[in-house]
Amino acid sequence: MPWLLLAGAIAALAIGDVFFAFDEMAVATGFYLAMFVLVAGALLQFTQGGSVIVDRARLIDMLAFACAALLVVWVFVIGDNTFLGEVSPSDVIGSLLLIAVAARLTLAVPRNVSAMLLLVGSIGLLSGDVLYPLFPGEAAETGFRVLYVTWGLAALHPSMVRLTQPMTPRTTGWHGRWAALLGASVATPPAVLLIEALQGEVNDGVPIAIAGAITLTLTITRLADSATLNSRALARERGLRGASTALVSAADVSAVDEALRNAVAALLPRDAVRRVVFAPDDRHLAAEHLPPPPPGRRRTWWVDNGDTSAVEPSAPLPGASLPTADGPGHPSADAVAKPDSATPPRPSRTRLTHRLREWLRTSSAAGTGEQATLVCPLWLEPLAVARPSGGALVLTGRRDALSAAHDALEVLAGQAAMALDRISLVEAVGRRDSDLYLRTVISNTADLMLVLDEDQRIRYASPALHELLGDDELSPLATLEDLVHPDDRGQIRRAFTTGGDGTMFCALRRPDHSQVLVEATYRDLRGDRLVQGFVVTMRNAAEPRNTLDNTPHREQLDLLPAWINRRSAQHKFRY
Repeated sequence: MPWLLLAGAIAALAIGDVFFAFDEMAVATGFYLAMFVLVAGALLQFTQGGSVIVDRARLIDMLAFACAALLVVWVFVIGDNTFLGEVSPSDVIGSLLLIAVAARLTLAVPRNVSAMLLLVGSIGLLSGDVLYPLFPGEAAETGFRVLYVTWGLAALHPSMVRLTQPMTPRTTGWHGRWAALLGASVATPPAVLLIEALQGEVNDGVPIAIAGAITLTLTITRLADSATLNSRALARERGLRGASTALVSAADVSAVDEALRNAVAALLPRDAVRRVVFAPDDRHLAAEHLPPPPPGRRRTWWVDNGDTSAVEPSAPLPGASLPTADGPGHPSADAVAKPDSATPPRPSRTRLTHRLREWLRTSSAAGTGEQATLVCPLWLEPLAVARPSGGALVLTGRRDALSAAHDALEVLAGQAAMALDRISLVEAVGRRDSDLYLRTVISNTADLMLVLDEDQRIRYASPALHELLGDDELSPLATLEDLVHPDDRGQIRRAFTTGGDGTMFCALRRPDHSQVLVEATYRDLRGDRLVQGFVVTMRNAAEPRNTLDNTPHREQLDLLPAWINRRSAQHKFRY
């Protein structure tokens, strides 16, 4: 949009030159003034919505003050000079304001060629506005030619993209001196008009009206920006307050996911976010195939959506060629080898259609805003031990909207991390209490039982296992692989890596280097909220198996098939 407005400004200037050549001064002046209005709209677009000039409020205050100061200088210093009286005051004031904004753009984006060209063109416009009325001729029109050339090159140079690249907006605090400056700028045009009226005749009505309109427009823009920022801050506060309430009451990961999605919907516009991914740990985050994070521990980082897989491909336009084995947008080898004789190919028309489709696709993408991905890691440094698995909140959408809510999304990710850590701690305490209860209840049982974490670390071992191994205590970091013979570690690793339930035979090592062959039956209870691990029961394979243990009880006989539900002496004596 800002570049289209600049193109309209150049067109208005050219049309004004045409009417100026035919001595239609009133129409030419109207187009010249329209040129300034279009340029002002373009510069406001450059500074809107978290663009390269993040401190837009200060820029507006300085522009209003500069406009008021130029009005005072023109009326009381230059206006009485007969030599400079031929220069149009409105053109000079407008050119100086353009130079001020172009200079601010150049300082905001150092070494940007497009910003420098805009500044040079503004200086050329000022020189043409001053020199042409004083020294009419071809040489005095050089400044206007510089304007045409430099602004055209600024729009064509690749660095022009950076001038509309969104950045994180900076919150501007309220200062009394800036408010006083803005108030003095608004009061200057009426004061100048009053002074001239008291002197008997108003000679500079047009400059005063133009300066008053500019300062009033800037003031209204400043107030509108303040009201917009205030309403956005209130909306973010309400969204974060609701998210905090939902995350505090969340009892599991799915509740945290739902609370995050509701908070994102409240913090961002509906059409601003294309995709929200909640990865509670690094394993889920790896499935998104995101590029590695930048070095150092960062609260957030950006991922450009040029070639990332996090963004779904957009649907092709009607009639567009689909990708084939020879590449996207190119016909297959068979189509090239066997062209249709009835419809001969038209290379020029094909190229024109392809360019038109590319232009439509680019215009559609530009209308929806630049797409980017914001990654907010879910980690809190003090509680990293409670949940060291990481994870992140990944949002894909318009970069300007994500930049505006950047701070709120960081806070939301921190609250989600705190909720996940709380859930992990509560589950860890519950598992500890469950293990203590199990230890107390089966302290005198002869069953060999192990409870393993997902990384195969032994969380609980029954006392019978200690008696079998002849070891009273196990290391807190011991795993099942540490207890078995090295030859059996491979099958242990494969069994617990693939998951599921099963039975295997392995040899346990005692401290005296003797071995015990056991039959281990394991159950995968990682999905169980109370266990979240593997339960392994063992039996000494050297001891004879009691076949009566597999015999069903009498209360279960009616539920078994007929060939089992038969009376026998074994059943009689057992029951």
